[in-house]
Formats: sequence, structure tokens, C-alpha cells
Amino acid sequence: MTDLLRNIRPQPELGQSFLMDGRILAREVGYAQVGAEDTVLEIGAGIGNLTEHLATRAGQVIAVECDQQFRPRLESLAEALGNITPLWGDALDVPLPLFSKVVSNLPYRIALPLILRLLDYPFSQGVVMLQENMARHICAGPGDAGYGRISVTVQRLARTQLLDTVPRSAFAPAPSVDSALVRLSPVASPFGVASAEAFKRLLDHAFLHREDALSAALRRLPGADAVAALLPRRLRGKLVCQLTPEELGEVSRFLDAHKVRLTAVSDAAKRTAQKPRQRSGN
Repeated sequence: MTDLLRNIRPQPELGQSFLMDGRILAREVGYAQVGAEDTVLEIGAGIGNLTEHLATRAGQVIAVECDQQFRPRLESLAEALGNITPLWGDALDVPLPLFSKVVSNLPYRIALPLILRLLDYPFSQGVVMLQENMARHICAGPGDAGYGRISVTVQRLARTQLLDTVPRSAFAPAPSVDSALVRLSPVASPFGVASAEAFKRLLDHAFLHREDALSAALRRLPGADAVAALLPRRLRGKLVCQLTPEELGEVSRFLDAHKVRLTAVSDAAKRTAQKPRQRSGN
């Protein structure tokens, strides 16, 4: 399989590292239960090793790639196997045809916006390779250390499951982080929120104070401070980090009903909030 890297120049700015372990590639396809009835979307097809595995099981494979150095390899695969359609362009922008499943080793630098874009489309399930830290955030539940605004944002739209961890040694060139496979199962009817932007702002603000009670967190916010005491009692005393996605959706609708409009949170504030708090020793 290392022959696939001949004459390839990985581009660090695109985060290009290629999964070279055939056993892991086979497991990835197996986790997605790909069958002849499936049209599978792959984002970041690259050297085509996952593409080829998918094509042996799927009815059709749509292989999205933006880097033209992979054109000879992908077009050769498409001609030889007959069920691969290369799609050239930026996966965040290129129009996507209908697909039933997603199986992809996602570019790590844009993994979250890609996942959110994919979840705008109807499909039965996805299996995606992510940076392990991102995977654990996406799959974390209420009360878990990694649970936060990313967890809630994705889990409103899909059930998530961490399937497998993958060492950096399975890639060439080896990335600086370990990776993980995550299953995404879109939910048919996401719970309601005031609006996508209002919900995002609520999560941004609330998780700045993740270890505070919800009522205390809201009292810090102009507008929300006046209505914090009106929250249902079952929500007021819960720590922000223990609220379920559905409960945070309820808070979003509550604030909207009371005409509370939150301001945007700076990226610097969000980065600070992500750092673990130092706990004093005894």
C-alpha cells in the first residue's frame, strides 16, 4: 500500500495524512455495514485506499476531493471499478448529490463544520475518522469531562458513538495526534430551539460557566439575569455541564419566550473556557 504514496506530496496546510493500515480500513467499512444498496459519500478521498475498500462493498461511491494531485489515481480507480464518481471541489462548498451513508477520514482542521454540513442531508448513518480529542468531545455525555457546546451541537442532530481508537502510527505521514472512529446516526426530528444562532449563543455563554448552576450562569448575562428565577426548578439548580441537550433546548425556548437575546461570545473567551480548571489540593 505504500506504493500509493509514490509521487505524492502531502500538503500540511490541508492536514493530509493517509490511513495505511488495511485492517483498520476494513473495520471502518464494516462498522458502516456498507452494502450493495448503498450510495456512500467519502470526503477527502486522497490516495483512494478507503475509496477502493468502499467500492468493493457499495453500490456507488461518491469520492469528494479538492487536491488535483490525486486525480490520476481516483480516475484510474473509477475506470477500473465502475462504481466510483470523483467529485472535485471543496467539501464545505461543492454541491453534494444524494447519498445513503457517509464513510470518511475527514480533514481534521475542518471536521466539525463538515459534520454539521453533512447533518443537513438525509442519510442513514455515517462512520467518520476524527482527531481523538474531537471525537471524545462529540461523543461525551452530560457530566463527562469533555461534554460541552460541541457535544450538544452535534447530539441535537445525531446520536453519536465512539467506535474505535486509531494510533497515529497507522497513518503516513504520521499526524501529531491519535485518531478515533465515530458513528453518526442522524435523528429524524431534532428538538426545537429558538433558532440555530440563538442556541449557539446560549451554549457559548452557558459553557463559559460549565461548573456553575444554570441559574447562576444565567444571572451573569444581561437580559437573562432578570428571568433566571423563573426557570423550572428542576433546571435551575443543575450544573450547566449536567444539562442534557434536550434540557438546553428547553432553556433556549424559555429565553426566546421571555424575549432574551444573547450577544455573541468571542473566540478568546471560548478558548479560555475550554481549559481545565485547576483544583486546589487538600
